Amino acid sequence: MSKKEKGKAKVYYVIAIFILFGVCLVSVSFFGNKFLSANRAYISGESEWAKAQKDATISILQYVKTEDERFYDSYMRSLQVINGDRMSRLELAKEDPDLRRVKRGFIMGNNHPDDIDSMIWLVRNFGFLDRIQEALATWEEADLIIIEFTKLAEEIHNSIEKGLIDDIAKEEYPRQIIDIKDRLTIAGQSFSGAMNSAARTFGNIIFWINTLFSTTFIFITAYLSVSYMRDLRSANKKLFLSEYKFRNVLYHSRDVIYQINIGSHCYEYMSESVQEMLGLEAEEVMKGGPEMILSRIHPEDRDRMKKRQKQNEELNNDEGLSEDSEFRIKRADGSYIWVNNKRALVRDADGKAVAIVGNVRDISVKKHQMEKLDQSLHEKQTLLSEIHHRVKNNLAIVSSLIELQKDEVTPDLKPAFSDVQSRIKSIALIHEKLYEKAIFSKVEMADYLRELSELISDTYYSKEKKIEIELRLEDVKVNMTSAVPVGLICNELINNSFKHAFKNCNEGKITIGLKERGGQIEVTVCDSGVGLPDDFSLESSNSLGVTLLRVLTLQIEGVLKVIDTSGSKFVLQFPQKNKEYKKSEKDNRQLTVQSFPLKMRA
Repeated sequence: MSKKEKGKAKVYYVIAIFILFGVCLVSVSFFGNKFLSANRAYISGESEWAKAQKDATISILQYVKTEDERFYDSYMRSLQVINGDRMSRLELAKEDPDLRRVKRGFIMGNNHPDDIDSMIWLVRNFGFLDRIQEALATWEEADLIIIEFTKLAEEIHNSIEKGLIDDIAKEEYPRQIIDIKDRLTIAGQSFSGAMNSAARTFGNIIFWINTLFSTTFIFITAYLSVSYMRDLRSANKKLFLSEYKFRNVLYHSRDVIYQINIGSHCYEYMSESVQEMLGLEAEEVMKGGPEMILSRIHPEDRDRMKKRQKQNEELNNDEGLSEDSEFRIKRADGSYIWVNNKRALVRDADGKAVAIVGNVRDISVKKHQMEKLDQSLHEKQTLLSEIHHRVKNNLAIVSSLIELQKDEVTPDLKPAFSDVQSRIKSIALIHEKLYEKAIFSKVEMADYLRELSELISDTYYSKEKKIEIELRLEDVKVNMTSAVPVGLICNELINNSFKHAFKNCNEGKITIGLKERGGQIEVTVCDSGVGLPDDFSLESSNSLGVTLLRVLTLQIEGVLKVIDTSGSKFVLQFPQKNKEYKKSEKDNRQLTVQSFPLKMRA
């Protein structure tokens, strides 16, 4: 084996040793921390268990004293925490436990969700330890006392419900309850004591294992250090060659590499590539300093870069250097180029910032490409807006043609033509909203429903009837795929309310609601009219309007419900697609409530 091969083998051997010790130390630390974390979780869970037990005791005592059913309900709620822990214990005692059931039980027991996996891991892997077995036995004993407590509470509840409780019972029951509470307190303390003892024992084991590994590691490191001292001269030679290669790379790099002394604000290094980028000699730039570079920056970028330079002078952390700088700078021939400046701090042995190292790259080509992309995007947005505008106009023309055609049909066919016009207008309104807001993927449904209801109310205006429309709309946006079907559904429901709900009424109200909860959008249309026929059914009706409702609801994967009220009420629910729901949106969403009567016409 050659000397070079021996050197490589030695390096591999050293690396293998370090990896082995590293893996061992990490493994010991990982399992030690996991054990202690799980132990802490059980002790924390015991605190929740004790709190629930005390709350249940107080509630049942108050129930005996006052016979107020609310205290018994409070007792039952507190008991849920204890029952959850018991369910987890019983399931973990099985040979093949249902871990989902175990997790549900621990969640009911108010244990932190992040701790549950480690709690299961501790019992399944270390349940054989004496202290862990002692804790589990104490837990089982406490559950038996809880069962006794539950039977006593049920006896008290039955006595109070039947009116059989007397003054003697009211004195005897609290004594029994206090006796059970004291026994449960002792059991809880015993459980915590056993778990703490297990933690101390395991901690001592981990300590000695770590000590053994660390001592061995120190001896091996000392041996390797002495061995490698012999190769110091060879290492220095290699370091010199490495430095030479590094300087060679800097010399041939197209990016400009520089270093500025923070104390003097002068360049300490400037790579030769500045000649190719700016047409200036490196010595000339270093002599001119940052002021020379600042004077060559484009006037529109200069104030921004002056501010950045002032921040650099007061800099002692990496926060101000985290963002790249992009600006235009003048070349020696008078032309401007776009450059990107990346910077980082250099610190001394004490951690004090002493210099700034930077890398400047010519990004002119990239900037020109981005400008072309922005221009292309703007043109496409304009085109898409124009398409939506033209679709809206074409739909308006179709509606006008239908209006002309209505004059040539019999009176009994005119309502059908009007229904078609209304549906076309509801679609056209969607496209109008898209090009007005210049947002082509989402429709603001609150604005849409407001205008749609006003449009329909104008159509059905009558001096003899006073119909009020109330809007309860939240700020909800719907994607284009769902917006058209939802608009048509709302159009059908609102039109049906106007046409059928107030046949024998001179006044009434139509309420339109819109809200979003948990990623589900809900649209409600209800009226105070005569109500639906007794035999009405969304599933069995074969009318065109109801058929449209069914088909459109299926298209958006929604559910349409009819709720029995004094009038009629339709509730449409469908999922909000292509959107991540956040709980905080529920608190931030704005609800707009608005009422208006049918508009008066001149």
